[in-house]
Amino acid sequence: AANELAELHRQIDHMIVEVVTPEIVYNEFSSGMPDVSAIKYFMKMLYDRAGNDSAFMPKYLLLMGDGSYDNRHYFSANTNYILTYQSLFSTAPVSSFTTDDYYGMLDSNEYEYVGKLDISVGRLPVKSLSEANAVVRKIKNYVSSASLGDWRNTLTFVADDEDSNEHIGQSDALATMVDTTYPQYNLDKIYLDAFQQESTPTGDRYPGAHEAIERRMKKGTLVFNYTGHGNEYALSHEHVVINTDIIQWSNFNTLPLFITATCEFSHWDDYNRTSAGELVLLNPQGGSIAMFSTTRLVYSTSNFALNKSFFDYLYERTANGEYLPIGDIYRLAKNQTGGLGDINKRNFSLLGDPALRLAYPKHLIVTDSINGKAISNFTDTIKPLQRIKISGHVEDVNSTILTNYLGTVLVTVYDKPISLNTLANDGGSVFPFKIQNNILFKGQASVVNGKFNIEFIMPKDIQYTSGFGKISYYAYPNTGIEDATGYFNKLLIGGEPDSISDNQGPAISLYMNNETFVNGGTTNESPNLIVHLFDENGINSVSSSIGHDICAYLDGNYSKKIVLSDNYISEKDNYKKGKIIYALTNLTPGEHKITVKAWDVANNSSESSLNFVVVSSEKLSLNRVLNYPNPFSTKTSFYFEHNQADRQIQVMIQIFTITGKVVKTISTSFYSDGFRSEPIEWDRRDDFGDKLSCGVYFYKLTIKSTAGSAEKFEKLVIL
Repeated sequence: AANELAELHRQIDHMIVEVVTPEIVYNEFSSGMPDVSAIKYFMKMLYDRAGNDSAFMPKYLLLMGDGSYDNRHYFSANTNYILTYQSLFSTAPVSSFTTDDYYGMLDSNEYEYVGKLDISVGRLPVKSLSEANAVVRKIKNYVSSASLGDWRNTLTFVADDEDSNEHIGQSDALATMVDTTYPQYNLDKIYLDAFQQESTPTGDRYPGAHEAIERRMKKGTLVFNYTGHGNEYALSHEHVVINTDIIQWSNFNTLPLFITATCEFSHWDDYNRTSAGELVLLNPQGGSIAMFSTTRLVYSTSNFALNKSFFDYLYERTANGEYLPIGDIYRLAKNQTGGLGDINKRNFSLLGDPALRLAYPKHLIVTDSINGKAISNFTDTIKPLQRIKISGHVEDVNSTILTNYLGTVLVTVYDKPISLNTLANDGGSVFPFKIQNNILFKGQASVVNGKFNIEFIMPKDIQYTSGFGKISYYAYPNTGIEDATGYFNKLLIGGEPDSISDNQGPAISLYMNNETFVNGGTTNESPNLIVHLFDENGINSVSSSIGHDICAYLDGNYSKKIVLSDNYISEKDNYKKGKIIYALTNLTPGEHKITVKAWDVANNSSESSLNFVVVSSEKLSLNRVLNYPNPFSTKTSFYFEHNQADRQIQVMIQIFTITGKVVKTISTSFYSDGFRSEPIEWDRRDDFGDKLSCGVYFYKLTIKSTAGSAEKFEKLVIL
């Protein structure tokens, strides 16, 4: 795994990378005895030899292995794979800390934990080869085209309640700084006290905040920043994130950087348990790409200062226009904050690859005109039900249009910011804050030779008072990984709606997992609901549209609606039609019915329903076996349904005479992304290539997967 990661950096970053085992270092620098100082002396030797030659200066140190507070003893449960620096008073909670910064302070006048970082140090706290392979697999996927998406335009700020709104105030100050300095990013604010608190037998809880975090993790965010209380098992006293949540996250293609300004969330040197922060990083199917997180008790004021420094450097570019790797952000932020011997900042660790860059979009997207008017002269107010045409281009950081850029641009139009207050659930005062997250339109258009156009009709459901909305852009190429981001935040929106002749609701088509699904078909417990929508004037997907949400109801339970508006996106180059993919989870086995209601931009509604049968995926199930046409004369196709989406299916069809003789065997396999098979054709010929005689035959269809096997017999007739 280490060699694989080293080769990745050689290929994409053109770095000189060496992989060294601890034993080699101990042999050279501590007479073969395991000693934490040996690794430091090794790095200092490289540092001193380089002198002022930047080409030979070491920049990054990745410790690929877990550590333990017990460096001395070797037993099966201990995780001291790479030794750790421990504070002198390690048994006192307020003065105990462990820090890998020890390895990165290399000047002669720096000692133990006192000094400034000269190189960037990170650790992957892996305890096995499988964990190491899983983390490297995440890193390789993170820098591939599979991870492209407009989630890279989003930053998420989560804040705890109580403490006189201290955590919310700090989080909102960070969000305001980012919004002012880097307006290309869209902010998601999840402040616990803005949700209704509920009392349960196990303590107070915020189910709304928990659901908001789960939704955000599914959608993706470049950075997930938490401010408040926490421990090794959870974020906040109300447990808005706990270990059981973390291990179920499956956001493999949308991994955020986690910054947690809280106590002990990533206590990685305790061999008795795997902390919540470690679980976030080690989750093989999701979680995070890296952690700026804490190992011991920390203090709010110092946390905020360091947190602010992280954001000071998060968007810094080098002289050649590239963003800083996360290790450099970590190093510079720590050097800027607190004193040389500040213990609080030493309690923050970088769990991740220090040489990795965040998934920042590389290029820029610029608005050229709206409704044919150059953006420099555009002062019109966009009204509800008005047709809009936006034109723009993709350029590099030097403002040169990329005339060879071919790809797709995602365009999201936000309504004006709204003012909200927290609820003061635990007493005290409310906290006012602003957020701009009401989506009026989300669509996509082709980028040809660096330029694009997109049209849509502004929905009727907007705030009629005039104010500035925002256009957010994200583009990705047809081939390669060079994406782009941009914004325009001076779009004046408001006024009375234009007149439009429309009294017909949208057309709705429903499926499960893929478009081959038929009404009454079989699914597993967690299928993807697919909704296709069409309307001549476009679909109303306004996320704040009271009573006009795109929503789903399961089994007639209209008191518990599933809001789908945020999952809608228009088809490429066509605002009239679009699609929703929504993951349903933990459905009970048996018959179900789902109903979807949608509205067009003029607020005409339609409904459509789909019946389906949930079969437990623990055991392979085979249903609806048939061949069509039947009877047939020249050829027929076999079909079946199963309950094993997203896995390989092996199929064998044996055709028998009425006396039981096998005359034809068809074997094939396919990767199933849904619950209904593709047609398997047969031309009436037997195993020797001869046409079978007319008459009645039987066939056995057998399928196999990792969940077992299943078979069914049916009859066919040849004319």
